[in-house]
Amino acid sequence: MKKCFAVCLTMLSLLTGCASNYIPPGAKADLQAFAPAAIAEGFAAKPVATFPASIAAVRLQAASYGNYYLAQNGGAFGSGRASVVMTREAEEPGQVARIASLPQVSGLVALNRMLIPPKLESDRDIRTAAARLQADMVLLYTFDTAFYDHDLAKPLSVITLGFSPTCKIAAVTTASALLLDTRSGYVYAAYETTKKAGTLSTSWGSGDAADGVRRDNERAAFTQLVDEIVASWPKLLQRYAAQAH
Repeated sequence: MKKCFAVCLTMLSLLTGCASNYIPPGAKADLQAFAPAAIAEGFAAKPVATFPASIAAVRLQAASYGNYYLAQNGGAFGSGRASVVMTREAEEPGQVARIASLPQVSGLVALNRMLIPPKLESDRDIRTAAARLQADMVLLYTFDTAFYDHDLAKPLSVITLGFSPTCKIAAVTTASALLLDTRSGYVYAAYETTKKAGTLSTSWGSGDAADGVRRDNERAAFTQLVDEIVASWPKLLQRYAAQAH
């Protein structure tokens, strides 16, 4: 099977007039850059959110992020250390509603480009935007999706569509999130889930079909992420809600 991808690339070079390509999505945001960098800073930050708490949810990706769907439906916004994706791809209304309906959550709000500075350098930029909406917490999340040949070797940078159905490809998505205190930057929780799609074939006939696999996988990963948030919320309330009174 290791020869399979090489065969695909050879066919691509020979049949440029017959084949089409799918470019996998850009990179995840480095959420570590949005958490306290130094040990002293981490211990200095204190939980000061009030309950019921309003939460601002923000999807971050790497600077200059792009993917097939956003190229047609609106891209990411911002530069610096990260960009913000305004278009909802993986966030189904039912999953968003699960977070908004958690006990002691007064609402879930989204940030728009009128509030977010064009260059993002730290969590403070996001927290300042969230403060303008009176959000007590910020949920930062990102997706890291890659396509691999079937033995999970190096991620593929180009996928050839429309032929060679014996070439097997897998899509792997890791969804990561941080829940921050808007006022102090304190990290209440960190979450991470991984979802792998079934073994797939390069017999996909279009970029829409290939990208549909990515979006489905990111939806599933986001659902698992919400599952973790919902499951951890009672313990978070037990620890922090009492301190807020």
